[in-house]
Amino acid sequence: MAGKKTRAHGCVLVGDPAFYRRFGFQNNPALRMEGVPPEVLICLPMDDRMPEGKVTHHLAFHVGP
Repeated sequence: MAGKKTRAHGCVLVGDPAFYRRFGFQNNPALRMEGVPPEVLICLPMDDRMPEGKVTHHLAFHVGP
């Protein structure tokens, strides 16, 4: 499993929950991301722990000076 190889605990994305549920993604009220409505912030846990807290991007994805 990719999660075990990368030591990732899950994957978080912004998307249509109705579409991504078929892949195991689910809403999690314990996650938040500035400027993103909670209903479209969804996650796929890769172990028995549910992610929680503030979601941010790596600095490499930031745009601007």
